[in-house]
Amino acid sequence: MNRSEKKQQTQESILHAAVELFRHKGFEATTVQEITETAEVAKGTFFNYFPTKESLMHTLAKDRLYKVDYYIKTYGLKRLPFLSKLRAHFSYFLGEYHLNQDVTRLIWQHLIEKDSLLLKKWEEVLSVGKQEEEIESNANLSLWANIINSHFYYMLSTCTEETRDGFLDQLMLLLHTSLNGILTKRGHRAMKKLVVLGGGYGGMRILQKMLPNDLPDDVELILVDKLPYHCLKTEYYALAAGTESDQDVRVPFPKEERLTLHFGIVDRIDKNENLIHLRGEDPISYDYLIIGLGCEDKYHGVPGADKHTYSIQSMEKTRRTYETLNNLPANSTVSVVGAGLSGVELSSELRESRDDLHIQLFDRGETILPMFPKRLSNYVQNWFEKHQVDVISNSDITQVDENGLYNHDEFIESKAIIWTAGIQPNKVVRDLDVEKDEKGRIVLTNHHHLPENENIFVVGDCASLPHAPSAQLAEGQAEQIAMVLKKRWKGEEIPKRLPAIKLKGVLGSLGKKHGFGVMGDTALTGRVARLLKSGVLWMYKHHSGV
Repeated sequence: MNRSEKKQQTQESILHAAVELFRHKGFEATTVQEITETAEVAKGTFFNYFPTKESLMHTLAKDRLYKVDYYIKTYGLKRLPFLSKLRAHFSYFLGEYHLNQDVTRLIWQHLIEKDSLLLKKWEEVLSVGKQEEEIESNANLSLWANIINSHFYYMLSTCTEETRDGFLDQLMLLLHTSLNGILTKRGHRAMKKLVVLGGGYGGMRILQKMLPNDLPDDVELILVDKLPYHCLKTEYYALAAGTESDQDVRVPFPKEERLTLHFGIVDRIDKNENLIHLRGEDPISYDYLIIGLGCEDKYHGVPGADKHTYSIQSMEKTRRTYETLNNLPANSTVSVVGAGLSGVELSSELRESRDDLHIQLFDRGETILPMFPKRLSNYVQNWFEKHQVDVISNSDITQVDENGLYNHDEFIESKAIIWTAGIQPNKVVRDLDVEKDEKGRIVLTNHHHLPENENIFVVGDCASLPHAPSAQLAEGQAEQIAMVLKKRWKGEEIPKRLPAIKLKGVLGSLGKKHGFGVMGDTALTGRVARLLKSGVLWMYKHHSGV
């Protein structure tokens, strides 16, 4: 290692130690002495790199600021509309917000107070917006950069939201109101718009089937998602358990000239006016709409479950779950409510991640995973017994509070409770005035569109289908939707009935070395099942069409 590399490593060690201490003790309570002891450097070495404790804040913010361009480029966000691009910048800057709000606030407040670097970044973003005719040509960029900065500082000082998304929603609403006067209306009025809501498994497969060559010249493809990358939701259990990183469960969206990525949150669908209402932004119009907004936890009316449990249903919530599980004291009790595939995989992965924890898996049924052959169910049960995970059968969770849960009204203390006991469609879908089944999913025709509107399709967890929601089902449905649209655009005849979607099977993990599943009529257990799942995941990540 040369001298320059050693200096860089020393600086990073000091920064890492400082951030960890700030998260757990707070900025004011942390001393330079504690930072140097944690980083295993001399106090004099610290001052060679940082003249004051406050200067750490400056370095942390500058590091994030310098890396934002790489983030924007990597995830293809340069083509975003101006406000979505602005939100993408803030989202990256606030990447640590879910870990410690106070430290994140202090870092950016310090940079705004002490440096003009952030102002220069806003001038650069505004300048690009002007070049792309999204910003009025006579707008004073320096003035508006200061306005963006002041709004950011104001929100850092006053916003009490606990999540990054909540913070961003309020900030973007404020910015939209202020910036509206210099924004221009853009869009190709002659182009028809195919809008895909949600970049999950169904939305991603739509993109793959339409791009690059199967989209008519007069159709514009727009993907709306709150995140700038596709998330491997089936792997959230590993992220929550701490055995995989955030980066491991991301896949970039396709980088295609004919794809417009719109980074934002859907508030409401107006199917009468063909409009998608976004939080803090102007609505988006559509000619063809594919709704793939996914699902949320369903708490079945259990008091306290929505407030006192953790989730693996979204990236944001899974990050919070990971942070909680990672910081639990040794020998803590963790309760997982719901012994379906998600609960089983989370419990087993958490056992491998934290062998000190007491893990309880609550199952409503008599036998774990009853949808699988008995041999597989017994295999999973035996694995849990061998690895000291308590499976509590015939459970009935009647209440949850901050200290634990009640099973058949008997209190069981828990340091953390993860809810995997049911899902329901996204709230936007629940609020949509259309026919739904008993589970709240939208009733569709055989061609996957609304009975009363052939231009509105639904894919994935929000669609009423014969099978339980899954990534495979969403992908199979997406392929049929893409086929229907392409035939319609070409003027070709569409089959009156589409074939049933064939599922290849189901594979589950029991940690990193063991698994279970069914492929066709064959039941699999052990290392073979785990290797198969790893192979399927690898192929998916590399866009091999699995």
